Amino acid sequence: MLTSFLAQAMVTTHATLATASASTSGSGFFQFWDRLWLREPAMTEAAKDTDYMFMWLWWFCVIWFVGLMGIMAYFCIKYRRKPGKIAERSPSHHLGIELAWTIIPTLFLVWIFFKGFWGYMEKMVPTGTAMELKLTGYKWSWNMEYPNGLVVDRGFMNTSFGAELVPVFYVPADMPITLRMNSNDVMHSFWVPDFRIKQDLMPNRYTGMTFTAIGPKDGEPGIHTHPMNEEEAKRNRSPGATPGAPSASRIAPEFIPELAGVKYTDHWVFCAEYCGTYHSEMAAVIRVVSKEDFNKWLVWAAKKSTPTDPVEWGKLLYKGKCASCHTVDGGKNTGPTWQNLYGYEHDYTDGSKIVADDNHIVESIRNPGKRVRVGYANNMNAFSEAQLNPKQTEAIISYMKSLSDKAPKVTPSEGDKPAEKSKEQASAK
Repeated sequence: MLTSFLAQAMVTTHATLATASASTSGSGFFQFWDRLWLREPAMTEAAKDTDYMFMWLWWFCVIWFVGLMGIMAYFCIKYRRKPGKIAERSPSHHLGIELAWTIIPTLFLVWIFFKGFWGYMEKMVPTGTAMELKLTGYKWSWNMEYPNGLVVDRGFMNTSFGAELVPVFYVPADMPITLRMNSNDVMHSFWVPDFRIKQDLMPNRYTGMTFTAIGPKDGEPGIHTHPMNEEEAKRNRSPGATPGAPSASRIAPEFIPELAGVKYTDHWVFCAEYCGTYHSEMAAVIRVVSKEDFNKWLVWAAKKSTPTDPVEWGKLLYKGKCASCHTVDGGKNTGPTWQNLYGYEHDYTDGSKIVADDNHIVESIRNPGKRVRVGYANNMNAFSEAQLNPKQTEAIISYMKSLSDKAPKVTPSEGDKPAEKSKEQASAK
Protein backbone atom coordinates (compact mmCIF):
# COMPACT_ATOMS: atom_id res chain seq x y z
CA MET A 1 0.00 0.00 0.00
CA LEU A 2 2.75 2.43 0.96
CA THR A 3 4.69 1.49 -2.19
CA SER A 4 1.78 2.33 -4.47
CA PHE A 5 1.22 5.54 -2.50
CA LEU A 6 4.83 6.63 -3.12
CA ALA A 7 4.58 5.81 -6.83
CA GLN A 8 1.34 7.77 -7.15
CA ALA A 9 2.92 10.64 -5.18
CA MET A 10 5.75 10.80 -7.70
CA VAL A 11 3.36 11.19 -10.64
CA THR A 12 1.21 13.73 -8.83
CA THR A 13 4.22 15.69 -7.63
CA HIS A 14 5.74 15.96 -11.11
CA ALA A 15 2.44 17.10 -12.64
CA THR A 16 1.92 19.69 -9.90
CA LEU A 17 5.50 20.93 -10.18
CA ALA A 18 5.24 21.29 -13.94
CA THR A 19 2.14 23.46 -13.53
CA ALA A 20 3.63 25.53 -10.70
CA SER A 21 7.03 26.00 -12.35
CA ALA A 22 5.53 27.11 -15.66
CA SER A 23 3.45 29.80 -13.98
CA THR A 24 6.05 32.61 -14.01
CA SER A 25 4.03 34.47 -16.65
CA GLY A 26 0.66 33.71 -15.06
CA SER A 27 -1.06 35.07 -11.98
CA GLY A 28 -2.53 34.04 -8.67
CA PHE A 29 -1.08 31.88 -5.93
CA PHE A 30 1.93 30.52 -7.86
CA GLN A 31 2.70 33.96 -9.33
CA PHE A 32 3.03 35.36 -5.80
CA TRP A 33 5.79 32.87 -4.95
CA ASP A 34 7.52 33.38 -8.30
CA ARG A 35 7.77 37.13 -7.74
CA LEU A 36 8.74 36.67 -4.09
CA TRP A 37 11.84 34.63 -4.98
CA LEU A 38 12.67 35.83 -8.50
CA ARG A 39 11.56 39.49 -8.37
CA GLU A 40 11.78 40.63 -12.02
CA PRO A 41 10.72 38.36 -14.92
CA ALA A 42 13.38 36.49 -16.90
CA MET A 43 14.53 38.36 -20.02
CA THR A 44 16.17 35.53 -22.00
CA GLU A 45 14.84 32.11 -22.97
CA ALA A 46 17.65 30.46 -20.98
CA ALA A 47 16.69 32.60 -17.98
CA LYS A 48 13.11 31.35 -18.24
CA ASP A 49 14.47 27.81 -18.11
CA THR A 50 16.46 28.75 -14.99
CA ASP A 51 13.31 30.15 -13.36
CA TYR A 52 11.42 26.97 -14.23
CA MET A 53 14.14 24.84 -12.66
CA PHE A 54 14.40 27.02 -9.56
CA MET A 55 10.66 26.98 -8.90
CA TRP A 56 10.43 23.27 -9.68
CA LEU A 57 13.02 22.58 -6.99
CA TRP A 58 11.26 24.96 -4.60
CA TRP A 59 7.89 23.25 -4.99
CA PHE A 60 9.55 19.82 -4.94
CA CYS A 61 10.95 20.63 -1.51
CA VAL A 62 7.71 22.21 -0.26
CA ILE A 63 5.46 19.34 -1.40
CA TRP A 64 7.65 16.57 -0.03
CA PHE A 65 8.40 18.41 3.21
CA VAL A 66 4.71 19.05 3.89
CA GLY A 67 3.79 15.51 2.81
CA LEU A 68 6.42 13.78 4.92
CA MET A 69 5.74 15.94 7.96
CA GLY A 70 2.03 15.18 7.56
CA ILE A 71 2.70 11.42 7.39
CA MET A 72 4.98 11.67 10.42
CA ALA A 73 2.32 13.56 12.40
CA TYR A 74 -0.31 10.99 11.38
CA PHE A 75 1.91 8.08 12.48
CA CYS A 76 2.74 9.81 15.77
CA ILE A 77 -0.96 10.09 16.55
CA LYS A 78 -2.10 6.71 15.21
CA TYR A 79 0.70 4.64 16.74
CA ARG A 80 1.16 6.57 19.97
CA ARG A 81 1.59 4.61 23.17
CA LYS A 82 -1.78 3.79 24.76
CA PRO A 83 -2.48 2.55 28.30
CA GLY A 84 -2.96 -1.20 28.48
CA LYS A 85 -1.80 -1.85 24.92
CA ILE A 86 1.57 -3.42 24.20
CA ALA A 87 3.44 -1.75 21.34
CA GLU A 88 3.76 -3.86 18.22
CA ARG A 89 7.22 -4.93 17.18
CA SER A 90 8.51 -2.91 14.22
CA PRO A 91 9.36 -4.85 11.06
CA SER A 92 13.10 -5.10 10.43
CA HIS A 93 12.85 -5.28 6.64
CA HIS A 94 10.41 -4.46 3.83
CA LEU A 95 11.79 -4.90 0.32
CA GLY A 96 9.02 -3.02 -1.47
CA ILE A 97 9.24 0.10 0.69
CA GLU A 98 13.05 0.14 0.56
CA LEU A 99 13.03 -0.12 -3.24
CA ALA A 100 10.38 2.63 -3.46
CA TRP A 101 12.23 5.16 -1.30
CA THR A 102 15.45 4.45 -3.22
CA ILE A 103 14.21 4.32 -6.83
CA ILE A 104 11.64 7.12 -6.74
CA PRO A 105 13.97 9.82 -5.32
CA THR A 106 16.70 8.62 -7.69
CA LEU A 107 14.42 9.16 -10.69
CA PHE A 108 13.75 12.70 -9.48
CA LEU A 109 17.49 13.34 -9.02
CA VAL A 110 18.30 12.02 -12.51
CA TRP A 111 15.73 14.37 -14.03
CA ILE A 112 17.08 17.31 -11.95
CA PHE A 113 20.64 16.57 -13.08
CA PHE A 114 19.90 16.47 -16.81
CA LYS A 115 17.51 19.43 -16.74
CA GLY A 116 20.11 21.52 -14.93
CA PHE A 117 22.95 20.31 -17.17
CA TRP A 118 21.08 21.20 -20.36
CA GLY A 119 20.31 24.68 -19.03
CA TYR A 120 23.94 25.22 -17.99
CA MET A 121 25.27 24.17 -21.41
CA GLU A 122 22.82 26.51 -23.14
CA LYS A 123 24.38 29.43 -21.25
CA MET A 124 28.01 28.35 -21.64
CA VAL A 125 28.30 26.97 -25.19
CA PRO A 126 27.90 29.59 -27.96
CA THR A 127 26.09 28.84 -31.19
CA GLY A 128 27.82 29.17 -34.54
CA THR A 129 25.85 32.33 -35.36
CA ALA A 130 26.66 34.16 -32.09
CA MET A 131 28.20 37.64 -32.13
CA GLU A 132 31.30 37.82 -29.92
CA LEU A 133 31.73 40.81 -27.61
CA LYS A 134 34.89 41.27 -25.52
CA LEU A 135 34.16 42.26 -21.94
CA THR A 136 36.89 43.56 -19.64
CA GLY A 137 36.51 44.18 -15.92
CA TYR A 138 38.77 46.42 -13.89
CA LYS A 139 38.64 48.34 -10.63
CA TRP A 140 35.89 49.55 -10.68
CA SER A 141 34.06 49.41 -13.98
CA TRP A 142 33.59 47.49 -17.23
CA ASN A 143 34.25 48.06 -20.91
CA MET A 144 32.94 46.24 -23.96
CA GLU A 145 34.64 45.86 -27.35
CA TYR A 146 32.40 45.30 -30.37
CA PRO A 147 33.30 43.42 -33.60
CA ASN A 148 34.07 46.68 -35.44
CA GLY A 149 36.71 47.64 -32.83
CA LEU A 150 34.46 50.11 -30.96
CA VAL A 151 35.20 50.12 -27.22
CA VAL A 152 32.45 51.36 -24.92
CA ASP A 153 33.25 52.35 -21.35
CA ARG A 154 31.66 54.68 -18.81
CA GLY A 155 33.31 57.67 -20.46
CA PHE A 156 31.72 56.94 -23.83
CA MET A 157 28.13 56.12 -22.88
CA ASN A 158 27.05 56.30 -19.28
CA THR A 159 24.37 56.84 -16.71
CA SER A 160 24.50 57.55 -12.98
CA PHE A 161 24.56 54.88 -10.28
CA GLY A 162 24.84 56.54 -6.91
CA ALA A 163 27.82 58.87 -7.13
CA GLU A 164 29.44 56.94 -9.98
CA LEU A 165 29.06 56.92 -13.76
CA VAL A 166 28.46 53.45 -15.16
CA PRO A 167 28.69 52.30 -18.81
CA VAL A 168 25.74 51.47 -21.05
CA PHE A 169 26.21 48.56 -23.47
CA TYR A 170 23.87 48.19 -26.45
CA VAL A 171 23.09 44.66 -27.67
CA PRO A 172 20.72 43.38 -30.38
CA ALA A 173 17.56 41.51 -29.43
CA ASP A 174 16.85 37.93 -30.45
CA MET A 175 20.45 37.34 -31.52
CA PRO A 176 22.90 35.00 -29.72
CA ILE A 177 25.66 36.93 -27.93
CA THR A 178 28.80 35.32 -26.57
CA LEU A 179 31.00 37.20 -24.14
CA ARG A 180 34.76 36.66 -24.03
CA MET A 181 35.70 37.98 -20.61
CA ASN A 182 38.84 38.74 -18.64
CA SER A 183 40.05 41.07 -15.88
CA ASN A 184 42.83 43.64 -15.90
CA ASP A 185 43.56 43.38 -12.19
CA VAL A 186 41.69 41.24 -9.64
CA MET A 187 38.83 38.78 -9.84
CA HIS A 188 35.43 40.25 -10.73
CA SER A 189 32.08 38.60 -11.41
CA PHE A 190 29.69 39.69 -14.18
CA TRP A 191 26.13 39.32 -12.88
CA VAL A 192 22.98 40.21 -14.84
CA PRO A 193 19.97 39.43 -12.58
CA ASP A 194 17.40 39.77 -15.40
CA PHE A 195 19.31 37.23 -17.50
CA ARG A 196 19.95 34.88 -14.53
CA ILE A 197 23.64 34.68 -15.46
CA LYS A 198 26.82 35.21 -13.44
CA GLN A 199 30.37 34.44 -14.48
CA ASP A 200 33.76 35.21 -12.93
CA LEU A 201 36.38 37.32 -14.72
CA MET A 202 39.99 36.51 -13.88
CA PRO A 203 43.32 38.12 -14.81
CA ASN A 204 45.43 36.23 -17.37
CA ARG A 205 42.58 33.91 -18.26
CA TYR A 206 39.51 34.04 -20.51
CA THR A 207 36.04 32.98 -19.40
CA GLY A 208 32.79 33.20 -21.31
CA MET A 209 29.02 32.93 -21.38
CA THR A 210 26.21 33.15 -23.91
CA PHE A 211 22.78 34.78 -23.89
CA THR A 212 20.02 35.79 -26.29
CA ALA A 213 18.13 38.83 -24.99
CA ILE A 214 14.39 39.08 -25.55
CA GLY A 215 13.56 42.19 -27.56
CA PRO A 216 11.30 45.03 -26.41
CA LYS A 217 7.70 44.10 -27.21
CA ASP A 218 4.67 46.37 -26.94
CA GLY A 219 2.53 45.77 -23.88
CA GLU A 220 5.30 44.17 -21.81
CA PRO A 221 6.66 45.83 -18.64
CA GLY A 222 10.01 47.61 -18.69
CA ILE A 223 9.71 49.04 -22.23
CA HIS A 224 11.09 52.57 -22.70
CA THR A 225 11.56 54.88 -25.69
CA HIS A 226 14.59 56.89 -26.79
CA PRO A 227 14.01 60.66 -26.64
CA MET A 228 12.91 62.44 -29.79
CA ASN A 229 15.11 65.52 -29.20
CA GLU A 230 17.67 67.09 -26.86
CA GLU A 231 15.02 68.80 -24.74
CA GLU A 232 13.25 65.52 -24.03
CA ALA A 233 16.54 63.85 -23.16
CA LYS A 234 17.42 66.60 -20.66
CA ARG A 235 13.94 66.46 -19.17
CA ASN A 236 14.12 62.69 -18.73
CA ARG A 237 17.54 62.90 -17.05
CA SER A 238 16.52 65.65 -14.65
CA PRO A 239 15.86 64.78 -10.95
CA GLY A 240 12.28 63.66 -10.37
CA ALA A 241 11.71 62.75 -14.01
CA THR A 242 9.97 59.57 -12.89
CA PRO A 243 8.05 60.52 -9.69
CA GLY A 244 7.65 57.72 -7.19
CA ALA A 245 10.01 55.38 -9.03
CA PRO A 246 13.29 54.09 -7.58
CA SER A 247 16.35 55.90 -8.92
CA ALA A 248 17.59 52.73 -10.61
CA SER A 249 14.26 51.81 -12.24
CA ARG A 250 14.82 53.84 -15.39
CA ILE A 251 18.05 55.11 -16.95
CA ALA A 252 17.23 57.81 -19.47
CA PRO A 253 19.48 57.72 -22.57
CA GLU A 254 21.03 60.68 -24.34
CA PHE A 255 19.52 61.94 -27.58
CA ILE A 256 20.69 59.88 -30.56
CA PRO A 257 19.13 61.11 -33.83
CA GLU A 258 19.35 57.67 -35.45
CA LEU A 259 17.41 56.12 -32.53
CA ALA A 260 14.76 58.79 -31.94
CA GLY A 261 11.58 57.06 -30.75
CA VAL A 262 13.19 53.59 -30.72
CA LYS A 263 11.99 51.22 -27.99
CA TYR A 264 14.47 49.54 -25.63
CA THR A 265 14.77 47.61 -22.38
CA ASP A 266 17.47 48.10 -19.73
CA HIS A 267 19.05 45.43 -17.55
CA TRP A 268 21.41 46.13 -14.66
CA VAL A 269 24.85 44.54 -14.38
CA PHE A 270 26.64 44.20 -11.04
CA CYS A 271 29.96 42.82 -9.82
CA ALA A 272 29.23 39.85 -7.57
CA GLU A 273 32.82 39.27 -6.35
CA TYR A 274 34.25 41.65 -3.76
CA CYS A 275 37.05 43.56 -5.50
CA GLY A 276 37.92 46.51 -3.30
CA THR A 277 36.78 49.94 -2.19
CA TYR A 278 34.17 50.71 -4.86
CA HIS A 279 32.98 47.16 -5.46
CA SER A 280 29.38 48.09 -4.60
CA GLU A 281 29.35 50.77 -7.33
CA MET A 282 30.87 48.60 -10.07
CA ALA A 283 27.75 48.45 -12.21
CA ALA A 284 26.69 48.75 -15.85
CA VAL A 285 23.54 48.66 -17.97
CA ILE A 286 22.78 46.35 -20.89
CA ARG A 287 20.40 48.12 -23.29
CA VAL A 288 18.50 45.84 -25.69
CA VAL A 289 17.19 47.16 -29.01
CA SER A 290 16.13 45.45 -32.24
CA LYS A 291 18.80 44.16 -34.65
CA GLU A 292 18.12 46.95 -37.14
CA ASP A 293 18.35 49.65 -34.48
CA PHE A 294 21.50 48.08 -33.03
CA ASN A 295 23.20 48.40 -36.44
CA LYS A 296 22.18 52.08 -36.57
CA TRP A 297 23.60 52.63 -33.10
CA LEU A 298 26.86 50.87 -34.04
CA VAL A 299 27.39 53.24 -36.99
CA TRP A 300 26.59 56.28 -34.85
CA ALA A 301 28.82 55.11 -31.99
CA ALA A 302 31.78 54.45 -34.30
CA LYS A 303 31.62 58.09 -35.47
CA LYS A 304 31.38 59.39 -31.90
CA SER A 305 34.07 57.19 -30.35
CA THR A 306 37.13 59.27 -31.37
CA PRO A 307 36.58 63.06 -31.10
CA THR A 308 38.85 65.26 -33.23
CA ASP A 309 39.46 67.61 -30.29
CA PRO A 310 42.22 66.04 -28.11
CA VAL A 311 40.89 67.73 -24.96
CA GLU A 312 37.40 66.30 -25.51
CA TRP A 313 38.87 62.88 -26.22
CA GLY A 314 40.97 63.10 -23.06
CA LYS A 315 37.88 64.09 -21.08
CA LEU A 316 36.05 61.07 -22.49
CA LEU A 317 38.92 58.77 -21.50
CA TYR A 318 39.09 60.35 -18.05
CA LYS A 319 35.42 59.55 -17.40
CA GLY A 320 35.89 55.98 -18.58
CA LYS A 321 39.19 55.06 -16.95
CA CYS A 322 40.28 57.61 -14.34
CA ALA A 323 37.26 59.24 -12.68
CA SER A 324 37.02 56.60 -9.93
CA CYS A 325 40.28 57.76 -8.33
CA HIS A 326 41.00 61.30 -9.59
CA THR A 327 38.94 64.48 -9.40
CA VAL A 328 39.22 67.50 -11.70
CA ASP A 329 37.90 70.12 -9.27
CA GLY A 330 40.58 70.02 -6.57
CA GLY A 331 38.71 67.54 -4.35
CA LYS A 332 40.58 64.74 -2.59
CA ASN A 333 40.11 61.15 -3.73
CA THR A 334 42.10 57.91 -3.85
CA GLY A 335 44.57 59.63 -6.20
CA PRO A 336 45.70 63.25 -6.66
CA THR A 337 43.34 65.73 -8.28
CA TRP A 338 44.09 66.72 -11.88
CA GLN A 339 43.30 70.37 -11.24
CA ASN A 340 46.61 72.27 -11.53
CA LEU A 341 48.55 69.01 -11.57
CA TYR A 342 50.34 69.62 -14.88
CA GLY A 343 53.28 72.04 -14.72
CA TYR A 344 53.49 72.13 -10.93
CA GLU A 345 56.19 70.62 -8.71
CA HIS A 346 55.03 67.84 -6.37
CA ASP A 347 56.60 65.96 -3.44
CA TYR A 348 57.06 62.18 -3.60
CA THR A 349 57.53 59.54 -0.91
CA ASP A 350 61.13 58.86 -2.00
CA GLY A 351 62.04 62.45 -1.10
CA SER A 352 62.17 63.75 -4.67
CA LYS A 353 60.44 66.84 -6.06
CA ILE A 354 59.31 66.53 -9.68
CA VAL A 355 57.49 68.82 -12.06
CA ALA A 356 54.53 67.07 -13.69
CA ASP A 357 55.35 67.30 -17.39
CA ASP A 358 54.49 65.02 -20.31
CA ASN A 359 57.24 62.49 -19.56
CA HIS A 360 56.38 62.29 -15.88
CA ILE A 361 52.68 61.74 -16.60
CA VAL A 362 53.45 58.95 -19.08
CA GLU A 363 55.70 57.33 -16.45
CA SER A 364 52.92 57.61 -13.87
CA ILE A 365 50.48 55.92 -16.25
CA ARG A 366 52.78 53.07 -17.29
CA ASN A 367 54.56 52.52 -13.94
CA PRO A 368 52.61 54.32 -11.20
CA GLY A 369 54.46 52.58 -8.35
CA LYS A 370 57.84 54.03 -9.33
CA ARG A 371 57.05 57.38 -7.71
CA VAL A 372 54.17 57.87 -5.28
CA ARG A 373 52.87 61.31 -4.26
CA VAL A 374 53.16 62.26 -0.61
CA GLY A 375 49.80 61.76 1.12
CA TYR A 376 48.65 58.95 -1.17
CA ALA A 377 49.03 55.17 -1.17
CA ASN A 378 50.43 53.12 -4.05
CA ASN A 379 46.98 52.01 -5.24
CA MET A 380 47.00 52.81 -8.95
CA ASN A 381 46.99 50.03 -11.53
CA ALA A 382 49.50 50.30 -14.37
CA PHE A 383 48.03 50.91 -17.84
CA SER A 384 49.91 49.16 -20.62
CA GLU A 385 49.85 50.35 -24.24
CA ALA A 386 47.28 47.65 -24.93
CA GLN A 387 44.98 49.29 -22.38
CA LEU A 388 45.84 52.92 -23.15
CA ASN A 389 47.64 53.43 -26.46
CA PRO A 390 50.02 56.40 -27.11
CA LYS A 391 47.35 58.46 -28.88
CA GLN A 392 44.96 58.00 -25.97
CA THR A 393 47.74 58.88 -23.52
CA GLU A 394 48.40 62.11 -25.44
CA ALA A 395 44.70 62.94 -25.28
CA ILE A 396 44.69 62.48 -21.50
CA ILE A 397 47.74 64.77 -21.19
CA SER A 398 45.93 67.36 -23.31
CA TYR A 399 42.96 67.22 -20.96
CA MET A 400 45.27 67.58 -17.93
CA LYS A 401 46.83 70.66 -19.54
CA SER A 402 43.39 72.21 -20.00
CA LEU A 403 42.88 71.90 -16.22
CA SER A 404 46.13 73.64 -15.25
CA ASP A 405 46.98 77.34 -15.22
CA LYS A 406 50.67 76.57 -15.81
CA ALA A 407 50.25 74.39 -18.89
CA PRO A 408 50.72 75.64 -22.46
CA LYS A 409 47.62 75.86 -24.60
CA VAL A 410 46.72 72.59 -26.29
CA THR A 411 47.49 72.56 -30.02
CA PRO A 412 44.30 72.35 -32.08
CA SER A 413 43.75 69.08 -33.89
CA GLU A 414 45.18 68.90 -37.39
CA GLY A 415 41.73 68.41 -38.84
CA ASP A 416 40.73 71.94 -37.72
CA LYS A 417 43.64 73.81 -39.33
CA PRO A 418 42.62 73.70 -43.02
CA ALA A 419 39.15 74.95 -42.17
CA GLU A 420 40.57 77.92 -40.23
CA LYS A 421 42.98 78.74 -43.06
CA SER A 422 40.28 78.63 -45.68
CA LYS A 423 38.20 81.10 -43.66
CA GLU A 424 41.12 83.54 -43.51
CA GLN A 425 41.71 83.23 -47.25
CA ALA A 426 38.04 83.77 -47.93
CA SER A 427 37.96 86.94 -45.85
CA ALA A 428 41.12 88.24 -47.61
CA LYS A 429 39.44 87.89 -50.97
